[in-house]
Amino acid sequence: MKKRIKLALTAVLTGSLLLSGCSKIEYEAPPAESSTGTGTSAVINEPAPAETEPVDYSIPDKYQVKEVNINEEAFSQTLQLEDVCTNTLHTNLMGYEGDGFIQIDTDEYAEFTVHVPSTQYYKLTLYMCAFDTGVNVIIGGNKVMSEGGFETFDGVSKGVIYADNVLAFTPFSIEGIYLKKGDNKIVLQSVGGAAYMDMVKIENGRSVSNGFYTMSNSPANPDADIKTIKIMGMLSDFYGKQTLTGQKVTPGTNAEIAAIYEQTGRLPAIRQGDLSCTQSKSPDFDARDKELELAKDWSDRGGLVAYGWNWYAPSDTSHYLSVVTDFDFSAVSTNIDISEASLDTVEALYGSGDISRECYRLIQDMDEAAAFLKELQESGVTVLFSPLPDGGKGGYWWSIGENYQWLWRTLFNRFSKLHGLTNLIWVWSGGSEQYFPGDQYVDIVGENIYNTTGDSGNGRFMGTIYYKSSKAAAMTHCLTVPDPDVLAQDNALWLWFSLDRGDCIIDSEGKLTGKYTSNETLDRAYNSEGMVTLDELSVR
Repeated sequence: MKKRIKLALTAVLTGSLLLSGCSKIEYEAPPAESSTGTGTSAVINEPAPAETEPVDYSIPDKYQVKEVNINEEAFSQTLQLEDVCTNTLHTNLMGYEGDGFIQIDTDEYAEFTVHVPSTQYYKLTLYMCAFDTGVNVIIGGNKVMSEGGFETFDGVSKGVIYADNVLAFTPFSIEGIYLKKGDNKIVLQSVGGAAYMDMVKIENGRSVSNGFYTMSNSPANPDADIKTIKIMGMLSDFYGKQTLTGQKVTPGTNAEIAAIYEQTGRLPAIRQGDLSCTQSKSPDFDARDKELELAKDWSDRGGLVAYGWNWYAPSDTSHYLSVVTDFDFSAVSTNIDISEASLDTVEALYGSGDISRECYRLIQDMDEAAAFLKELQESGVTVLFSPLPDGGKGGYWWSIGENYQWLWRTLFNRFSKLHGLTNLIWVWSGGSEQYFPGDQYVDIVGENIYNTTGDSGNGRFMGTIYYKSSKAAAMTHCLTVPDPDVLAQDNALWLWFSLDRGDCIIDSEGKLTGKYTSNETLDRAYNSEGMVTLDELSVR
């Protein structure tokens, strides 16, 4: 396969990029002369005439996705952890099997080896009791010292098992664990709290089935514009075949994208900003106009535009984190449908005491954000819109409580019906089936993956598609760029990934840090046939 860069010779993605408190970064689009694909390229000295047609450059992908051979073979083995681990034996609790159980406290770990007969997916079941505890299941890797100063392993984390107030030894399972034939090291490490662990069962498991790679290409908003419908169709074509690259940016800049291009010679398919730039209480407010300019430019060049929303609460102590703001989300509830009411009507309801101050001010924030999105709509820009992340998980002022679904549905109806926004693809990254607002309000289901040890997230992928098989699954937030070979290995072909911004990837001078993603991994992802970059899109 060849990637095609179709950019006018005069294209300049962002003139000067200024990070808060950082030095200026100059960034130009791929140059007229051919690039080596390693980020080095010739410099354009003279601009082409305005009427110049886009020039076609064909650069072959450097990396093909490795084939994975799964050989299913029946297997089941139960290991008494006190027999296979070197941890201290305990017998002071009731209900264990064998000679006793082991205990690990915060940051402590238990290590053992299991011998499996074939390379395939396995299911691990841990029998434990615990109190507000998380146990990280790590496959392979070498012992390293963490930033926190404790020993851990740099293998692949297959997820964290959480348990709270579990008084009896209870089974907790993780599916989709890829093990190779022969000996495999498994580490169980507490990420918080004490875990009392009796035994582990390893048996045949499953990963993502090809049958789940279907998605509806009809937007949830029946009035969606033609371009938005076309983009939904394009996403449907990619789903289950390739993963689109996405990058969150420092507000008002393309700094992260500049660093990626310098290293890889590629641009992400998706540029993601944040609607906090529409809020006067947000430190990003000054970037509002620049964000509009950059989003329009990205769309004009054939890229996909996305916006999340770290919603700064409309309160005296404003922040998006629940532990910082004094906003009372429980007070917004109302039985009055205000989703399509004018702001004057909503203000009158507040004045009469029919709705709370919190409710009124949320509507004000919605309307400011809608005005920004309306400007994008008028410029022909479709937006992958992912507000209100992590419903049910906590952390944000909106993410816990019975008002979550009310807020999402009010936002959807107000934007779609009152403000006539027909350019939005609604991406729900709530993270808990209990908080899902309904099929009619969602186009794509997202998962936020905070793992930094190279996992594909296939466990979370399966958890999502099993309750929403009609919706595509996207990795709407991640701390490290997923390895295309690992995605293929686990058949976890997320529709896209969106890498976190700032010091997750660059330093104060806009240079790659390698903190979570090595330059090698970044280059392999952006130059792999398994990933889609901007030059492979056709969404104009």
